[in-house]
Amino acid sequence: MAPGAPPRWRRRASPVDRLALPRHTATTAHLCAVYPFTIEAGLGSRGVFLGHNRLAGGGFFFDLHEAYDAGLIQGPNMVVSGAGAHGKSALIKAYLHRAAARTPAGGRPRFTAVIDPKGEWTALADRLGWAALRLRPGGGIRVNPLDAGPGQHPAADSPTQTTRRAAVTGALLAVALGQGELSVSQQRLVTAAVRRAAARTPTPTLLDIRAVLAHPDPTLAADLDTTPGELLDRRRPLLDACVTLVDHDLRGICDGPTSIGLAWDTTPGLVLDLSALLTNRRALKLVLTAAAGWLQAVMYGQPDRHKLTVIDEGWIALDDLAIVRFLQDQWRLGRQWGAANILITHAIADLRGQVHADRAEASIAAGLLNTTSVRVFLHQNPEQIGRLLTDMGLTSTEAALLDGFPPFTALWQVGGHTALVDHVIAADEWAFADTDTAMRTSIPGNTDTSGYRER
Repeated sequence: MAPGAPPRWRRRASPVDRLALPRHTATTAHLCAVYPFTIEAGLGSRGVFLGHNRLAGGGFFFDLHEAYDAGLIQGPNMVVSGAGAHGKSALIKAYLHRAAARTPAGGRPRFTAVIDPKGEWTALADRLGWAALRLRPGGGIRVNPLDAGPGQHPAADSPTQTTRRAAVTGALLAVALGQGELSVSQQRLVTAAVRRAAARTPTPTLLDIRAVLAHPDPTLAADLDTTPGELLDRRRPLLDACVTLVDHDLRGICDGPTSIGLAWDTTPGLVLDLSALLTNRRALKLVLTAAAGWLQAVMYGQPDRHKLTVIDEGWIALDDLAIVRFLQDQWRLGRQWGAANILITHAIADLRGQVHADRAEASIAAGLLNTTSVRVFLHQNPEQIGRLLTDMGLTSTEAALLDGFPPFTALWQVGGHTALVDHVIAADEWAFADTDTAMRTSIPGNTDTSGYRER
């Protein structure tokens, strides 16, 4: 330094300086690879606000019917998956609560039905003015899975009615028999029995199906291209299963005419509370299937409304292949009736757990996934990560993130779009969204939500 020259201050090299790498030039097509997700533009503002989108920035808005209307998804079906106590049910309750306060762009009214195996949706039903129906043995409420549906003329036994009734009857009998599905000859007999029961009474019940199987008329064998002797042998297992259903599993719940009368034109929704059956796994699966069949008639009988069915604790249904088949058919047909579906379950692997991957039946579980255009993943336990990579097409980076998600953070796949969402549960929504009240250390009724990590 020259004498008299001002001192030259030098900044000490930081660790960042020492680790600095040469700059490179890249196109945006290559630059997006430095981030684990393709840069998203977001889904827009159609729907209700659910939280903050980390990928696109700003709020995350969604509505199942509007997403289908906008062409974002191929079918209005949705699966919400995640470990317990991470907000699966809470975020769907918040979604329904906010959607109920909003009139969609087209102004079409909506009807929502929830199948609730644990009895945790009644508070939301009370808040929104929905009907809450508790199904239990010996109770005063019955639902008939073979109903024609509101607004349908009882005598109008159309091919669609026959197909729907035969599907739910076949599913119930398959579960009762412990079969993944009925054989072709058994299903033909069930369809014929449904037709004859509908010819005898405007609105048949499972008791009428039992009567047809117990005392087949002389023309039934000829209609099925068989002999009377072979017919008697074929119908014996089905009759025994039907007797078991109406005398035991579904007795007093789904074995007779529907005993409720609701103003379907004005009722905005209902909750079917199945919690009285929670300790009886077999009866719970059968009543859930029968209730889904009854709701199908309710939904299809309201053509001028958008409909949404929510099945909570879906692992109960996914445990049986016959029920998965029935749900798959229901989800495929829902679009023509304006009906959407949401299934809430612990793990997507529940869909695969009942069959080996190398068996043909595994394609049934895959089929249900393929008709599900919206998939929401909350925190996943480590043992589920590998299956998500294999079955759901997640990248290794996406799947690895799921193990570290806090409550109410979720990865959304909406058709071809991806969002990483921190969900927000409003303070006044905790009264009906909290499904862990029994484990709280605070006094019941306390509105303090500090025990949760609200996102």
